[in-house]
Amino acid sequence: MQGNTTLTALTHVTAAKSGSNPLVSLLPLILIVVVFYFLLIRPQRKRQQQQAQLQNQIEPGQRVMTTAGMIATVVAVEDDAIVLEIAPGVEARFVKQAVGQVIDDPSDEEEEEETDEVEETEAAAEEPKDGAEAEVAQDDIEPKTEAKTVVDDTKPAETVKDGEQKADKKPSA
Repeated sequence: MQGNTTLTALTHVTAAKSGSNPLVSLLPLILIVVVFYFLLIRPQRKRQQQQAQLQNQIEPGQRVMTTAGMIATVVAVEDDAIVLEIAPGVEARFVKQAVGQVIDDPSDEEEEEETDEVEETEAAAEEPKDGAEAEVAQDDIEPKTEAKTVVDDTKPAETVKDGEQKADKKPSA
């Protein structure tokens, strides 16, 4: 019994020395929680608020992409649902949360690019070309490749030393 009492007394003495401040032992845990808040929780909450704001500002006529990747035009907006026109005459009802992003209408940009290309083509067609310029233009279109000659694989035997020739033996593995 006496050995058991001595062991208990030593345990209490070491516990009293190391457990002087419980805040020091909890400090790493508190630090981890703070880091997780600033690096994970707060940015995620900000993204969720932006997504909710985007979904509440949807109007008919806008092009949207769903979270599944389907691109469609908004036909009607209801309380918690929207009607999307997937193809001409094909409409489907989705919840607002299914909208991933609103797409800028690229048709305006494409029309501007097409008119620029048409104007450039028309301007190029109106310019008179003489034979030399037409030839240069034709050379630019054709690929410029040269035929490669095939080298014969037969090689003379290599010189090893003192004029001796190496035999045509393949090295063994």
